[in-house]
Amino acid sequence: LKRTRAWVGLSTLSALSSWSIASGGLPAAIAAMDMEQQRQTLKKLSATELKQRLRDRGLAPFGSKMELVERLLAEDFREAAPTPGGAAKKGDIFGEIFGPGGGNAMDVDTESKEKKDKKDKKEDKDKKDKDDKKDDKAKDTKDKAFGGKTPGKDEAETFWNDLFLPVGENEPDASAVAEATERRRQQVAAEAEADKKQAETMAAEAKRREEELGPADETAAEVQMAQEAAVELDPLRPRQVALTGKDVEVLRADGERWLRRFERLAPNASIVVQRGVAPGSWEANITGTQPGAARRAELCLRSLFASLSGETVQVRVLPEGEDDERIEVLEIPEGGDGSVLLQRIMESCEVTAAFFHEKEPVRPRPPTTQAQIDLGRLLGLATGQTVEIRFEQEWYHARVIGFTDNGLVRVEWFGGEGAEAQVSPIDVRPSSNSPEILHPMHGRLVLIGDMRQRTAAKFQAMAAVDRRVPGHFSDLFPPKPRGQLFGFDLDVVELPPGDGGACARMASKIIAASEAVVEVLSKKAFIAGEPEERRRARAFLTTLVPNAGPFGDAHGIPEELADFCSKVRVPKLVVATVAGANRTNLSNIEDETRCLTFWLPQGTQSSSDGGVLVAGGATCAIGDRVEAQWAGEWIAATLLGQGSDPELVRVTWDVDGTEQDIAPDAVRPAGSKTRVVASGPKKTGAWAQGTRVLAVIGNEKARRSCIFKVMALTENCSPGIWTGSLEDAEKEARDGKPEEEVFIGVEAAKHEGTPAEMEWLRTSMAGQQAMTGAARASGAAIQIVGSAFFFAGFPAQRQRGREYVQWACKSRMLQGIARFQAGGAGGKPLSVVDADMRDDVTVMVVVQAQMEFLRPERLAAIEQETEVMLVFDDGGGSILERGSKRLLICGDQDLMRQKAMRRVKFFIAGAGPAAIAPGASPSEREPALRGPGGAGPGAAPVKRQFEQDAGQDASAAQDAKRMRPAGPAVAKSDARVLLKSIPWPDTINQWGQLQNKIWAGHPKLQRGWIRCWSRSQDSEYYLRLSDKQTTFNIQDVLA
Repeated sequence: LKRTRAWVGLSTLSALSSWSIASGGLPAAIAAMDMEQQRQTLKKLSATELKQRLRDRGLAPFGSKMELVERLLAEDFREAAPTPGGAAKKGDIFGEIFGPGGGNAMDVDTESKEKKDKKDKKEDKDKKDKDDKKDDKAKDTKDKAFGGKTPGKDEAETFWNDLFLPVGENEPDASAVAEATERRRQQVAAEAEADKKQAETMAAEAKRREEELGPADETAAEVQMAQEAAVELDPLRPRQVALTGKDVEVLRADGERWLRRFERLAPNASIVVQRGVAPGSWEANITGTQPGAARRAELCLRSLFASLSGETVQVRVLPEGEDDERIEVLEIPEGGDGSVLLQRIMESCEVTAAFFHEKEPVRPRPPTTQAQIDLGRLLGLATGQTVEIRFEQEWYHARVIGFTDNGLVRVEWFGGEGAEAQVSPIDVRPSSNSPEILHPMHGRLVLIGDMRQRTAAKFQAMAAVDRRVPGHFSDLFPPKPRGQLFGFDLDVVELPPGDGGACARMASKIIAASEAVVEVLSKKAFIAGEPEERRRARAFLTTLVPNAGPFGDAHGIPEELADFCSKVRVPKLVVATVAGANRTNLSNIEDETRCLTFWLPQGTQSSSDGGVLVAGGATCAIGDRVEAQWAGEWIAATLLGQGSDPELVRVTWDVDGTEQDIAPDAVRPAGSKTRVVASGPKKTGAWAQGTRVLAVIGNEKARRSCIFKVMALTENCSPGIWTGSLEDAEKEARDGKPEEEVFIGVEAAKHEGTPAEMEWLRTSMAGQQAMTGAARASGAAIQIVGSAFFFAGFPAQRQRGREYVQWACKSRMLQGIARFQAGGAGGKPLSVVDADMRDDVTVMVVVQAQMEFLRPERLAAIEQETEVMLVFDDGGGSILERGSKRLLICGDQDLMRQKAMRRVKFFIAGAGPAAIAPGASPSEREPALRGPGGAGPGAAPVKRQFEQDAGQDASAAQDAKRMRPAGPAVAKSDARVLLKSIPWPDTINQWGQLQNKIWAGHPKLQRGWIRCWSRSQDSEYYLRLSDKQTTFNIQDVLA
C-alpha cells in the first residue's frame, strides 16, 4: 500500500508534467514550476493543517505527511480545470489515475501529441545510429591497439565451449554436451527440491498460523479449555512459574522477607529458583509432598507478584475457598474497584492477596468462505487474525472477522464487548504484541494464609468496600458464621444505639485487648476468634466501650472480662498526671502494652485488697467491726462488704440490725480492735488523700507490663510510693496473689549498678533501646520504677531479663549500639564467661576491620526484626585472634538467633572473606544467603525447603519446651578416661565448652555452675561462674 501511494504521487507529477507540455490550455512553465512550488509550500505545513485542508475538501485525512501533500496537490490541480461529466476520457490523466471523472475530463490535444511522438521517435533513431557509428570506430581503434584481438574473447569462447556448445566453427564435443546436460539436470532437480521444501515450509507456516487463530469449531474450543482446566487443577503436577529479574529481586530484598512469607504460607512444598533458558529469564520450579500443595504454592507465588506489581492473576478456573483450608475468597463489587489496597493487607495480615480473573474463553476460528480467504490474502490478512487498528493517532487491538466487497476490513474490538467496525486496509496492520490484559481491581479476591490472618484480611477488605459502597457487606452480604461450638468462628454483633462511633475509634485497641479479630462496619461489628476471644470482644463492643465516659470512666467490669482484668491503685493526687491531658498518657500505655484501661468508681477495691477500702485509706476485712457515721455521730456497725452501688459499702447497724449502703468515707475502723488488712503501701502521704482504681484489661503478661508503667508514672509524681516497699508493689502487680498462684510471675529489685547507668537507661535514647531490646530478647516485661527494676514473665525469662539489662549497660553505655571499647560503663568491659555454654546465646567472632559494616542502625534493625539483643564482649576468657571481637546474639528462640546471625553475615559479607575471624566455627564461614539463584549470575540454584514459622512468641516457645518429650537416654560418660584422651583444658571457657562432651549423660547442674576436674584430688568439682566459688559436694549444685 505504501508503494502504491508513492507511485500515485510520482505518477501524478509525471502525468501532470506531460499533460502541461502537451496541452495548450496551460503554459508549460506553470505546469512544471508552479506544481513544485506548491509542493514545497505544502511541505512547510504541519500534518494537522494538511489534514484540516483535506477535511475542508470533504476528503478523509489519512496517510503520512508526504501522502497528505500529494493528495492536496492532486486535488488542487484537478480543481484547476473542472469539466462537467464524470467519465474518464482519452487523454484524461487524472481520470486514468483516480478513476472516472477523477481528472474532470481535462481534454488534451491528441493529434498534436501523436505528431510530437513521431518526431521524438525519429530523433531517437537518428541519435542511436550516430552513437552506433561512433562505437564501431572506437572498437576498430581498440582492436588495432591489441593486435586485432579483443581481451577476454578467448576466455569467453572457452567457457561457452565447456558449458554447452563451442563458439565458432568447431564441431560440438559429445562428452561436454553430456556433462553440461547432467549438470543442468542436477540443477533443475535441486531447484525442484528447494521449491518443494519451500512449499512444505509455507504449508507448515500456514497451518501454524491457522492453529494460532484458534480451534476449528466450538467443540474443539471447549475441549481445549477443559484440557487447560484439568492441567491447572491437577493436584500432583509440579508447577513452573516464569519470573523476571525484578521478581527475583523482590524475593531477595529485605533479607528474603517475601520468600520466607511464601514458605510459611505454602507448607509441604519446595521451590527451586534458577535461571531460565532465555537470557535474563528466571523460573521457579515448585514441587509438593502432598496432593494440592504445589498448586497452592503456585497460587501463592503468583498472588505475591501480581499484588506487588498492581496486576491480577489470570487462570482458567477460579479458586474456591472450600477447595483448600488455607484459601479464602471474597467477591468485590465493581463499585468497589480500587478500594482494596492489597499491599497494605499483605503487610498487616501476613497473607498473600490478589484478584483472580478467568482467562478469555478460547474462541474457534470464525467461519469463512474461500472468497473471503482469497480477499484476505490480497490484503495480507486472514479472518480471525489479531491486528492493530489506527484510530486518529493511536493503535488499538482488534480481531479480523471478515472483509467487505468494497475492500474494507471488518474487525471486532478487544475489550469492547463484541463491538464491530469496518476500517480501511490502510489503517490495519498485523499485531506484533499480544492484546493488553486489563487488570480490574474487583471481582474475586483470593486470600492465602492461616485462618486468623486471612479472616483479618477479609474484614479489612470488607471495611474498605463499605466505605466506597455503603452497606454492601454490613447489610447485604455479611459474613456467615460457620456454626462451630468450639474452635475458630465468627459472629456479627449489633452495636448499641449510644455507641456514637466509640467502638470504631477504639477498634484497634479492642482487637489487642480481646485478642479477637474485630472490624466495625456502620452499626455492626464482625468478630472472629476462639469462643473466649469472641465473648471478650462482644463485652467490649456492647457494654464497656459504648458506656465509658470521655476520660475512660466505667461503672464496672462485665463478668465476661473479670478473669481478664487486673486492678491497680492510683492516689487521687496523681490521677490527673497519670491520665495525662485528654488521657494521652494512658492512651500511649494502652498502645504499648496492648491493653485497655478504665477508671472504676470511687470506693472500688483493687485486686490486691483483702477487704473494703474505708475512710483514711484504711482497708477493713469483711465482717470486721467498724464505726459508721449517721446524723453526725459515729455508731457501731459491722462491715458486710461492697454495696449495691460500687461507690458505696454495706454495713449492719448494731443498734437495730438493719443494713444500709453508705459512702466509704463515712466508715472508719472501730478503734484498735478493728483488724486492718495489711496490704499495699502504708496509708500515708499521697495515699492518705484516697485512691482511684484503674482497671487493666488484656492478657496476663500485657497487664503486668501496663501496671508497671502506671506505677512508674505514679512513682515519678510521688517518689517512694511503690519503691518504699517492693514486696507490696509485687503483690499489687500480681493481683494480690502469691507467686505460686499466678502464671506470669513478678520480681522487683533495686538496681545494683551505678546511678549513671540508671540515668542512661532511663533518659537516653540508646538506653531506652537497650531496655526494649533486653525485654524483647528475654521474653520478659521490664520496667524501671523509680530506682528499681520490675520484671514479669516465667522465671527463666526474668533471669535472662536481669542479665541482659546488665550486659547492655556494660557493652553499650557511652559507646553506641555497635561499638565495643574497653572501659565502658564503670571502666570495665563486658565479659560473659559462660557465653559458649548458654543455650540462649549464639557467639560470632568478627575482625575489628569489619566493624564499620555493623553500624548502629543496622544492628538496631536486626534486633527489631529478629527479637534478639546484640552485644560485644571481651571474649569472656577465650583467646581471640588479634584484632577480633566477639558478638553475642542473645535470645530465647534459637531460630531467631540463627536468622539474626544470617543477617549479620549478610552485612559483613560486603567486605569480603576476611569478615569472619579465623577462629570462627565452620558454620560462621558459610557465605550469607543472598536469595534465589545465589549471589551472582553463575551461582547454582538455591533450593529452599519450607520450614516452620520462626516467629513464635516467647510464651508459646516456652510451652513447647515444657511439653517437648524427652529424647533417648544418653549413656553416662567416664570423665576420667575422656580427659586422658584430650589436651588438658587451661581456661574456664575451655572447661565450659567441654561440658557436654566430658560429662555426657551426667545429672544437670543449676544454672551458672560447671564441672571441672581436680588433678590433685583426681575427682570432679563444681565452679560457680559468677563468683568462682567451688565445691566438691554435688548435692549443693544439682538442678
